[in-house]
Amino acid sequence: MLGAMSRMSCFGVLLRTSVVLYLFLKGSQAQCAPCTNFKASTTATEINIEVHVNCTVSTGSTSVFSNSTTATLSGLAPGSIHRVHVLCNDIQQVDCCNNFTTKPGVVGNLNVIGTTTSSVSLSWTQPKGDNSFYRVEGTGVSMNTTETSTTISGLTAGVQYNFTVTTVAGDKTTVGEGNTTATFTNPKQPVNIVATGPGTSQLNVTWTLPGGRVDQYTVNTSNAALSYASSQTTQTTMASFTGLQSGRVYEVTVTAVAGHFRNQSATGQLATVPNPPGPLNITERTTSSLAVQWKTPDLMTGVPGISYNISYYSTGTGASSQSTASLRYNLLSLSSGTFYTITVITVGPQDLGSAPVNTSGYTLPKPVVSLTASPLSTSSVKLRWTDPVGVKSYYSYRVQYSNATGPVGEKTVNTSFADVPGLEPGTGYTFTVTTVAAAGSNGLPELTSSYTQPKAVSNLVVKDLNTTAIKLSWSQQDDHQPTYSYLVTVSKKGSMVAKVSTTVESYTFTHLQPGDSYTFSVVTVVQRVKSDSVETSSYTKPGVVTNIATTGTTTTMNVTWDAPVGQVDSYTVTIHNDNVMEDSHTVSNDSLELVFQNLKPGKVYVVRVVTNSGPLTEASLNVTNATYPNPPGTQKVENQTTGSINISWARPLDMDLGQYWFSVFYLGQHNLTEHNWILLENLQSGTLYNITVVTVGPLDYQSTAVTTANYTRPRSVSGLTEAGITPTNVTLVWDQPENKAGYSFKVEVTYPNGSLLIAVTVNNTKKIVTGLQSGSNYTFTVTTLTKDGTMATPVKVSYYTRPYPISGLLAPTVNTTGVRLTWTKPPQYQSGYTYRIQTEGCVSTPTNHTVTGEEAVIPELTPGTNCTFRVSVKAQGGIEGGTVSIFQYTEPESVQPSISNNGSTNTMVVSWAAPPGNVGQYVVHLNSTDQVFTPVWLNSNQQTHTFIYLSAGREYTAVVTTISGPFNETSGPVTTATQPNPPGPIGILEKTTSSITVEWGEAPLMANTTFSYLVKYLSTQRDSKTVTTTNTSQTLPSLSSGTPYNVSVVSVGVLGFHSEEVWSSSVITRPESVQSLRAVTAEVNLTLTWSTPVGHKPGYSYRVTWTNSTGLIISNRTTVVENLPVNGLVPGSPYNFTVTTQTDDGTEGAPVSTSSCTNASPVSNLKCASPDDPNAKLSLSWTKPKGLHQGFQITAKETIQLPQGQVHNKTIGDCNPACGHTVPDLKHYTDYTLTVTTLGCGKTSTVQSLTCKTGITVPPIPADFESLVSVTAKDHNSFSVQLTPSLLDSTNGPIKHYGVLVTSDINNVDQSNSSQYLVKTYQDWEAGSTTAYLATVKDNTNNSRRRKRAGNIDIYIGDKTSWKGYTNGQLKAKREYSYAIVLFTEMVVEQNGLLNVGSSLVMITPFNSNSLYLPQDPGVTSVVVGVTLGVFVILSIITAGFIIYWRRQNKKASSDIQIHSMSRTVVVRVEDYEAYYKKQRADSNCGFAEEFEDLKLVGTAQAKTSALAMENKSKNRYNNVLPYDSSRVKLSIHGSPFDDYINSNYIPGYNSRKEFIAAQGPLPGTVNEFWRMIWEKNVQTLVMLTRCNEQGRVKCEEYYPSETKHFENITVTTTSEIPLEDWTIRDFDVKNVKTVETRSVRHFHFTAWPDHGVPETTELLINFRHLVREHMDQYSRHSPTVVHCSAGVGRTGTFIAIDRLIFQIERESMVDVYGTIHDLRMHRPLMVQTEEQYVFLNQCVMDIIRSRTGTNVDLIYQNTAALTIYENVEPRKDTSKNGYHNA
Repeated sequence: MLGAMSRMSCFGVLLRTSVVLYLFLKGSQAQCAPCTNFKASTTATEINIEVHVNCTVSTGSTSVFSNSTTATLSGLAPGSIHRVHVLCNDIQQVDCCNNFTTKPGVVGNLNVIGTTTSSVSLSWTQPKGDNSFYRVEGTGVSMNTTETSTTISGLTAGVQYNFTVTTVAGDKTTVGEGNTTATFTNPKQPVNIVATGPGTSQLNVTWTLPGGRVDQYTVNTSNAALSYASSQTTQTTMASFTGLQSGRVYEVTVTAVAGHFRNQSATGQLATVPNPPGPLNITERTTSSLAVQWKTPDLMTGVPGISYNISYYSTGTGASSQSTASLRYNLLSLSSGTFYTITVITVGPQDLGSAPVNTSGYTLPKPVVSLTASPLSTSSVKLRWTDPVGVKSYYSYRVQYSNATGPVGEKTVNTSFADVPGLEPGTGYTFTVTTVAAAGSNGLPELTSSYTQPKAVSNLVVKDLNTTAIKLSWSQQDDHQPTYSYLVTVSKKGSMVAKVSTTVESYTFTHLQPGDSYTFSVVTVVQRVKSDSVETSSYTKPGVVTNIATTGTTTTMNVTWDAPVGQVDSYTVTIHNDNVMEDSHTVSNDSLELVFQNLKPGKVYVVRVVTNSGPLTEASLNVTNATYPNPPGTQKVENQTTGSINISWARPLDMDLGQYWFSVFYLGQHNLTEHNWILLENLQSGTLYNITVVTVGPLDYQSTAVTTANYTRPRSVSGLTEAGITPTNVTLVWDQPENKAGYSFKVEVTYPNGSLLIAVTVNNTKKIVTGLQSGSNYTFTVTTLTKDGTMATPVKVSYYTRPYPISGLLAPTVNTTGVRLTWTKPPQYQSGYTYRIQTEGCVSTPTNHTVTGEEAVIPELTPGTNCTFRVSVKAQGGIEGGTVSIFQYTEPESVQPSISNNGSTNTMVVSWAAPPGNVGQYVVHLNSTDQVFTPVWLNSNQQTHTFIYLSAGREYTAVVTTISGPFNETSGPVTTATQPNPPGPIGILEKTTSSITVEWGEAPLMANTTFSYLVKYLSTQRDSKTVTTTNTSQTLPSLSSGTPYNVSVVSVGVLGFHSEEVWSSSVITRPESVQSLRAVTAEVNLTLTWSTPVGHKPGYSYRVTWTNSTGLIISNRTTVVENLPVNGLVPGSPYNFTVTTQTDDGTEGAPVSTSSCTNASPVSNLKCASPDDPNAKLSLSWTKPKGLHQGFQITAKETIQLPQGQVHNKTIGDCNPACGHTVPDLKHYTDYTLTVTTLGCGKTSTVQSLTCKTGITVPPIPADFESLVSVTAKDHNSFSVQLTPSLLDSTNGPIKHYGVLVTSDINNVDQSNSSQYLVKTYQDWEAGSTTAYLATVKDNTNNSRRRKRAGNIDIYIGDKTSWKGYTNGQLKAKREYSYAIVLFTEMVVEQNGLLNVGSSLVMITPFNSNSLYLPQDPGVTSVVVGVTLGVFVILSIITAGFIIYWRRQNKKASSDIQIHSMSRTVVVRVEDYEAYYKKQRADSNCGFAEEFEDLKLVGTAQAKTSALAMENKSKNRYNNVLPYDSSRVKLSIHGSPFDDYINSNYIPGYNSRKEFIAAQGPLPGTVNEFWRMIWEKNVQTLVMLTRCNEQGRVKCEEYYPSETKHFENITVTTTSEIPLEDWTIRDFDVKNVKTVETRSVRHFHFTAWPDHGVPETTELLINFRHLVREHMDQYSRHSPTVVHCSAGVGRTGTFIAIDRLIFQIERESMVDVYGTIHDLRMHRPLMVQTEEQYVFLNQCVMDIIRSRTGTNVDLIYQNTAALTIYENVEPRKDTSKNGYHNA
């Protein structure tokens, strides 16, 4: 107690002390002044103050005394505020106070407790001491917190951050030391992993980092199937993997790494580009298709999911695109004869496309139409045709022609006609015309034939004639052939007298009338082709006169004759000389004499007398005589010599030369000559002779004589010459070789004009002639004379007397090559004088010139040279006088200088050639408009001089002077200019599609002269163009777009001189933009197409860029074609496309853009569920489609849609939560076609459809059900119920089972729950445990066909049969029974054999309202009468019931005959067929009739459009037997689209669906088509079942020849024919004249099918079938067999059906006559046309089966109704009234 009180006392003291101290301090604080001259620093536990010496520093309980300048207060609390008191007792007496705060402590355990991509969470522990909050700082971060943890957000992912946490003291200002830590934020997950520009063996993987940064990326790629994995580390957002396999999908992940943090992307599926397919080959061409084939891409065999995209286009059409998974594709619906470019790319995973592989080719053109040929001449044929369907402008036609020996030639034309020349005359030719679209693209050839005209005969003449006959003859031409004949015609006055045909080249017409005029014509004929006609005319001969006589004088001739036998009109008498008629006279028939006057003497005349009868004449024999000649004229001597005399005489008057001779007589000699002169030789000179001459005419008639006398000449003088000549005298001398007595000499002197000067006769041989004039010409003649003055031949000589010399000679110079000489005439000058001038010194050799005047210019002298001239006078005879001389210089020649700048801008060269002659010196002068140069003197051996330091682009003129002796000569001026300086470099300012603007630097040093610039620009496609300008820039207009131009600029100075060219090569204008840009879209790709830009050039390319809806560029490609497949797109997404034209150098045109959406992707895994529900519905589900979509369009409609049916149409949005839709309110057990279409921003997807059947539910009970059920029979322990089939209503599903509930206690049956009795059995009923039970159940699943045919349904109650766990036990007599009908659409049976009612779909009718009472058992009656009567009554009832029952049972299948019946078949086993046959034959074939009636409408709803076309109606034999479009046989088209029609159908056989062709019998107009079908379908077996004429009616045209026949391009030759009793077998050779191919066809002609009936036995037709089938199996396994009758349905259907039924029996042991005919009628109407034919087929089947089982070995069935069961003459009443008769 005391301790406690002591402690409390101490505490009180302490408390009081503290209060006092506090009050003291507070008072002192309030009184303490602030310290102003002291500095202080703090730590967490200390305060350091700079003070004076001897100061006390205190705070709180802490105090220190400082004897230095620093005082430290320690042991303080961190982060606290301290009041420090400084008290100094020095001189200054300091007493002051300040508050100081210690630094707060450092936080501890600073940790990063969490990071994200944008935040970091920190935590720390609180430091000691006081603090107010914490400051957290880092890069870009500063925040305060009072907590010991914080989260910094808004950071950048993947960045390393340094965070510092500092404590802020209680004063909220003082900051302590920080604690720092570092960390990274998490990197973001890489996204958008894509492959950019994937290759076939590499992937360039790129991705996007959504934000922040990373240190690096780790990229992994793998393919498990290839056991491939690879990894790369990169700091960029791209990684490249190489060495991959093409067309594979690789899994790629990208992990972002920042510090030690990693963030892996989602796995991306990236694919390599597939390799391109192998080379493309066009393997097959038609007019509308091209089959393209390629090989699997390299290194991609077995790669899954590979397909191929095929795009193709032709000029002017857009591109089409198709896809396929095979290595072959057939491009269909193409234009004929068209050039297509085909591109195939491999499409691999993710729809990546390979590099394209291209090929191109033409489709085949169609053949020409309506080809005809006609003879044009002997050597040519005219062909005409119609252009083929779809003709193109570039088509040509190849015309080939051949004759019997083979091909002759061919030609190509561009027109629809052709003249074929150069053919042989009269020759048959076959012509084919083939359409040619391009090399290797030929249409089918069309063929025709024609003969050329034979040549017309030549040399048609009347070879012989008389008064009554004329013989014609002519010559064969070189084309003659043995098949030629001649048609010879004779006519008179326009009327034909006779016409004959002959094969020889002559013919004689006899019995003609004498003197008549006849016209004859001859024509060459070959194969009914005639040559041109050749004609001639002639007359018969008249009679001839006799006994002609003639007498004559020198000028007359008398003619007499005797008249001929017969009558003539007149005589024409002619007289001829030398075959020229001299005269002609016609006299009357009573004149027999005529005198011809005025004839010429000495002429031979031929006289002829011609008889004239009408226009005809006949000449007599010729009579010849002559007139007498006239005598010669007077003689004269023409010439005399010393030994001869030549005399002549005048020719006789009026006589022709050559018609007479002369006889000359002298000295007893006789000479005969035809000339009018004669030379008498070997005579003596100077002798006298006598000469006589007479004329000798024709027939040696002579004239009177003429005589004359003459001398011969003496000998002439010899050696006549001059002995001396002076200007006035000439002395002559001569000799005489023979000096006879009486000779003298006559001397004559004459002037040149012939006038006589002197004439004197001398007897000696010398004479001096004097008194002559100087320089004159004289003729001197000396003649020897005989005694009578007969002169010898004169001898002449001529001499000139000498002239006198000239005087006064002068020589002035004329020019460089000539000197003029003048002088005075000499004395006695004569007009004939000439002057000879000799020149020396200035010529190479001395020359002489002769002149006639007194002056002369001597030419051709050497210029600049001293000359010597000598002149002498010369008389005409060449005699000269004296010579005079003189000297003179010629002038020098001027030069022809040339001046050239030699391409220089500052030099000029003047040069010249040395002139002719001599030059002493040259002087050269040069000047210009602004410069003068000193003349330059040069010696004679210098001919050039160069002037330097000239100005560029200036004009200069030069002249050169030559100096020689006293003369000089200056040349003409020559002018040229220095070259201008070139401009500066060329720059391109601007380019457009049609212009280029260029600039260049100005030419230097050209300021003081005139110049311009010549800009030249040229392209490789056009001539160059130029433009002149004075500017230094120029726009070149009107250029072609996208074209390279070479541009040059030159300076053009004076005189048009050009500087060096400055070039800029290959400047290309901008190309035009592409045209018609459009996109053909698909799901994950599209094809861009465009038209070439205007002015497209071969070097163009196109840069194609496309972006997605956000503007992100997806790809940028370049192509050189006008289309580009774009692959790898997202379905249903919008894209923008830009196409820019580029030239070779990258010059771009304006871009053209378009936008398009890819097609929406279809849904996949479309499924449906059909629950069995009272509300019928279908539940659809599908997998979400690829890409984007905007919802789905769902439709549902009944598969067999009635007009009033409803269509469910619904549009739904996205797949939320799953893709699906339920279609409610449908019909039960109904097929519905459901479609789902994906909607997108562009085209919807392809429609995905499937057919589903709705579920079933409990069957309906008709309201009138009681009327549909009746009791048909009853017994004491049983009864039968008959159901009308309509009770089994399948509206809610097919009634699979039906049964009967039976009760004998209707009042205790709970009809509201009738289903409880379905599990009650007969045994339960007998045991009394139930009032009703299920008596029987019938299976209805296999009886639909039987029910349809049999009618009502009978059910027997109490027949002791069993079904599952139920027994149909006997009923008890004398009770009332009620029944209910049970219908099941679905039944479930438990293992105990009883129904599971809950799982079954069942409906029960109410029990019948009128109970059924069963009578007493008759076996228990004890009264005999009663028994007898009862038995009788019962037997009567049973008999009546049996009859009714038997008749009804005949209408349904017997229970012991196994018939498998479906809607289109009635199949009967072979072992059951006889029973079936007998049943159906009963009651007059009632069963077969019912079956046949069932077939009446089979197939009739099918289209027959082609058969009903107007153009084809005439090709049908009967208008109710028309082929269905679906199965008709189509022929090739030759021009008209209707060319492919023929009335025939493909019919299925047992072995193939096109084993037979059923055809009508050919009409006259369809025989050609029939044989064309035989050829085109390669038919080798042909069956004919009708005769051509039956009962007077044409059933079929006889289309087969007896030998050979032509059917257009088909030639058919019958090579054999074997007629048998019931059929005929023929063999044909069928030849295609175009291809020259020949095939064999066998013709089976069944002739035992009588009119209006069938074969007498089934054996005939069955055996005939075996015969045909044997040939078919050998030759027609791969081609159809043609069967025809008349209409091609009745007998034809019967034959084909028998063939099929025999196969059924042999191979299946089953028979289905009904199903066989049903199938035939689905392919051609009315096959097996009549009920009788149907019965006959069954008879055949029965006999075949019996023959197999041995009951009918002979296989003969006698048809007792053979004349009535098959063919009717008139149509049946139930057929159309069109005149059709059964086949």
